[in-house]
Amino acid sequence: MKNSIHIATAVGVWALLLGGCGNFSAKPDPSRFFTLSGLPAPEDAAKKTSDSAGISLGIGPITLPGYLDRQEIVTRVAQNQINLAENDRWAEPLEENFSRVLSQNVAALLRADRVNAYPWPIDKKPVYLVEVEVLRFEANTAQEVQLAARWTVRNSGKKDSLRYRETRLSRPVEARSPDAAVAALSEALGDLSREVAAAIESIEGAGK
Repeated sequence: MKNSIHIATAVGVWALLLGGCGNFSAKPDPSRFFTLSGLPAPEDAAKKTSDSAGISLGIGPITLPGYLDRQEIVTRVAQNQINLAENDRWAEPLEENFSRVLSQNVAALLRADRVNAYPWPIDKKPVYLVEVEVLRFEANTAQEVQLAARWTVRNSGKKDSLRYRETRLSRPVEARSPDAAVAALSEALGDLSREVAAAIESIEGAGK
């Protein structure tokens, strides 16, 4: 009789232990990771050569406000209030992603192959530098994204400012989803890239 009680007790304890292990089993990570995308390559890129194709250009440094310098994707819910996504995150630091995509876009628009993102090798210092201070880069509850930035084109040798601009852009968000918001942010960054490329072309044109 005692042996039966001991066996039943042992079985019960083992069942509780197994149940406890089940409760502490790993849960799937609900995080989703996003990156900005660049502009599509021009269809006639192989046929045409830009006057700025041989330009030596450096993009950066890019500076972000502290509230954007984080992994969570930010949504502005009021003028003085933001929301941090619980599960939606940038796949890499936003500053690096922004800088790389801006560099790729400008290179494609100018059809140039010497456009580098900051920091660049010491022995490959660009002729022109584009420094960008991002003021705002997020979606809001009105289903749009906003990009505000101050940017400067400098001559790296003379350190003088050739162009200074403050850009404010907005793009509609096609759906209430993080995918659509990031796609609209990429489009806004594409618009900024066009402004930067146009400024570089005007500088090059004025120097000829």
